[in-house]
Amino acid sequence: MKESPNLPATLQQQMNNRDLWPVLTNDMLQKSGLPGPRANLALAGSFASLFANPDVTEDAWELITAWAQIPESEAAAGDPQEFLVFCAVWACGAHYAYGGTGRRSQAEGFLRAAMNDARWRIREAAAMGLQSIGEYDFVLLKQLLEGWRAESTLLEQRAFVAALAHPPLLKPELNALYCLEVADGIMEGIGRDASRSADPEHFRVLSKGLEYSLSVFAARLPEPGFAMLRKYAESRDARLMKIVKSNLGKSRLTKKYPVEVAELLQVLTTG
Repeated sequence: MKESPNLPATLQQQMNNRDLWPVLTNDMLQKSGLPGPRANLALAGSFASLFANPDVTEDAWELITAWAQIPESEAAAGDPQEFLVFCAVWACGAHYAYGGTGRRSQAEGFLRAAMNDARWRIREAAAMGLQSIGEYDFVLLKQLLEGWRAESTLLEQRAFVAALAHPPLLKPELNALYCLEVADGIMEGIGRDASRSADPEHFRVLSKGLEYSLSVFAARLPEPGFAMLRKYAESRDARLMKIVKSNLGKSRLTKKYPVEVAELLQVLTTG
């Protein structure tokens, strides 16, 4: 759905005026695309972008903090109410770089809760919020992740790699090297049996994230990227080998690096 060019101004007016919050909420719900296979990402993106500045009013901030805390019992997966949570979480990430200490602390709490949410769409909003931070200042995103990595849950780790597997973030080589470092650390954790006692669904979600993100990093930096894939192809750990095999099937690698892909597939099959 193509949004009106006047949409940002309309949203801005509504979110800054408490009397118009019911109108805004109803409009967002009606245009959410839910229930349905796809939420209205164009609308969500327009809404989040309004928070990517330092002049977000207290009223607007209060609105998204309220939306971010709508419980799952009132906003189940696929319910239009879920869209409000989605938009709020993404907006928290968009505002993070511009916010003061108090707002940053709140945003971190909402982002981290969303990473661990049972609803996949809310987990995706958290990853998109992290991408917004990284697009503004990758060093700031790195500092945030470094504060979380040591004690991160499997679902948080999935959010990290999903957020980092974003081509605009990978343009500087140092950024891409950091992404490989994060991914390597997560893979090492799996190899150390750190995930065997975890919730199987949480591991499945993490694995699915790793099954495509490693190929994004390897396509950007093929030499260290394929070296990492080789390390885990040779691990003989079935979980790690499955992740490697899935990445080797991605066209971003098969089309550009067919020889390297064939070599690693041979490693996977023959050991």
